[in-house]
Amino acid sequence: MSSTGAPLIELDADLTESGDYGLRKLRVHVDRVEVLGPTGEVLRSVPMTQIKHARNEQVVGGGRLEVTSPSGEITSLISYSHTMAAKFSEAARGVEQLAKGEPLSINLKRELLRCPKCNRLLPEADGVCPACVNRGKTLLRISAFLKPYKVIALGLIFCSVLQTSFALIPPFIQGELIDKVLRPRDNVSLLWQLVGVWLAVVVMTVLVEITRGRLTARLAGSIAADLRSTVYRAIERLQLNYFDKKQVGAIASRVTHDTDRVWGFLVDGLPYFVTNGLMLVGIIGFLVSVNPVLAACVLSPLPIMVTISVLFWKPLSGMFHRVGQKWARLHMHLNESLNGIRVVKAFAKEDREFDKFNTRNRELYQAGVNADVRWYTIFGALSFFVALAMLINWTVGGYMVYQGDLTLGQFWKVNAYLGLIYGPLQWFAQVNNWFSRAMAGAERIFEVMDTEAEKYGENGLDVPIQGEVQFDAVRFGYDKSNPVLKNISFTAKSGEMIGLVGKSGAGKSTTINLICRFYEPDAGAIRIDGRDSRDYDLQSLRSQIGIVLQEPFLFNGTIAENIAYGKPGASFAEVVAAARAANAHNFILGKPDAYDTMVGERGAKLSGGERQRLSIARAILHDPRILILDEATSSVDVETEKQIQEAIGHLIKGRTTFAIAHRLSTLRNADRLVVLEKGEIAEIGSHSELMAKRGVFYNLVQTQSKIQEIVGMAYLEGDEETSSDSDWSD
Repeated sequence: MSSTGAPLIELDADLTESGDYGLRKLRVHVDRVEVLGPTGEVLRSVPMTQIKHARNEQVVGGGRLEVTSPSGEITSLISYSHTMAAKFSEAARGVEQLAKGEPLSINLKRELLRCPKCNRLLPEADGVCPACVNRGKTLLRISAFLKPYKVIALGLIFCSVLQTSFALIPPFIQGELIDKVLRPRDNVSLLWQLVGVWLAVVVMTVLVEITRGRLTARLAGSIAADLRSTVYRAIERLQLNYFDKKQVGAIASRVTHDTDRVWGFLVDGLPYFVTNGLMLVGIIGFLVSVNPVLAACVLSPLPIMVTISVLFWKPLSGMFHRVGQKWARLHMHLNESLNGIRVVKAFAKEDREFDKFNTRNRELYQAGVNADVRWYTIFGALSFFVALAMLINWTVGGYMVYQGDLTLGQFWKVNAYLGLIYGPLQWFAQVNNWFSRAMAGAERIFEVMDTEAEKYGENGLDVPIQGEVQFDAVRFGYDKSNPVLKNISFTAKSGEMIGLVGKSGAGKSTTINLICRFYEPDAGAIRIDGRDSRDYDLQSLRSQIGIVLQEPFLFNGTIAENIAYGKPGASFAEVVAAARAANAHNFILGKPDAYDTMVGERGAKLSGGERQRLSIARAILHDPRILILDEATSSVDVETEKQIQEAIGHLIKGRTTFAIAHRLSTLRNADRLVVLEKGEIAEIGSHSELMAKRGVFYNLVQTQSKIQEIVGMAYLEGDEETSSDSDWSD
């Protein structure tokens, strides 16, 4: 039986129950969920009272929406292909909200794979369609970057007008020389006057060209630099889920390759277009003034040339856009393979990576060849009409001279002006080339700039925090229908050390990501000192949080610079003190240049344990109110770990600390342990309380102890670590 009233959620699916393509419809009402067939018949109906959970199950080629009853029975409702996964993920979240009596709060906007206007496949999901983009608006957005350089831009326009005016004078002088000097052969003084004027025009043209070139270089370079800065700033402020979807190489190409395209157009294409556009208007006026009939004849190919340019404009633009996409893919592979060169060599996969590079390279080659072949075809067609215009002038104009309707000087003026008008027109397709490439690059740049940034919170609280952190019914999932954290609630008091424990995938790292506001909760709230964390200024909040990641990252600089990264104005004494606290001072002094030693890209010149200790020193010097240790001692030996644990024991006093550790023994000093299992809190308590309880945490400790015994702790970690771990099972 169908529910009354308009459905709260209504979605079309494209797969039948057997996995074949076919129309199905999902309707979600307040009291039930229905699946309808192609003719509107109800195929399946589940009362909302019989639904406890809803989730998406991924299968080969697509997925299916499933609901779980209070008794645990799973019912498969509807199937769909991968293109519809995002919207059904939101639908599953909405069904679960309604089943729990919560208000419906979902976003059914899905990633666009095809342009809604022309139905072409988009180069990137939710990206820009190169065929439908408004190039006029894009050009206006680029022009907005001219605002700080108004004086230079006005000077450039003035120079362009002067250059155009000067370019129109020599053909006129040549015609006058033929009619008034060379043919009569009796006006030598006029010869010197006209030659003098011509020389002056040449000198002025050169000076204007030099000035215009310098202004163009300065203006275009400034705009390109501003574009790079703006794009880089926009990338920095993007939400982390943007980086989860895109590769670093593709993002980096926006700052480098795409901005270079815009720069190239501003330096070469735009000045050429403006100057020759002005010249076109001036020349047409001169031709009409000389002889309107001849002007009409020689300009007759002009509409055909314009039509060809317009017809091939969009296809050529799309081709150059694809070239940009292929460049980005090549850049991505190059960036990835070079960053992972140690893994490549370790597995002897150089040939495999070379084959992948060659594939990307061939794709780029083919896209470039296709675009250039089309461009040279257009260029050849335009060249034909240029030659045709010259032939018309010699035929019609020559006949007029023969008949006495046109002087030889006038004929020469028309011929010279034709070279000035059709030469640029022949190369206007090149301007189209520049423009298409630049607009494709600009579109990709603005796509980044228009992507939703992190919510820094205007007028947010910029106050010192004490460090109390409260999770209040927090729910979060990278895929909204499959939450990683489910209804998490606990409070970490100021100055308390909380250990996060659980199997891989239980939600430990996700918990600390939410504390740092790398992601925002889907439901519930995280409160710091009693206030919602979203009420704080994001930069202010993060500046009071220190984090040591599981995979330490160092910048290509000196050891001292890396330690002082979170506190740039730190004195050398403070740097050394932080290094001592992290047990890094001794190994640093053993380096050839001590604290001035260069660590290499990503710290490649240091061992894993050394990088980890520098990362800890960096957090210590930062002196945060909230400290996060994500496997902070995973890359150090047992002896070093003990020394670091002792240093951390002093460090955590007076600040709230969240610690995740692979070896459970490293969390023995935590005030409380929060044990996570399948995204939910299984247990909370001190080490002794949880061991006495003999629950989930106890089983984890016992399992880890048995594994360590099997692999031989005496060989891997030493006898002393064996005795320390045995304390857990007492």
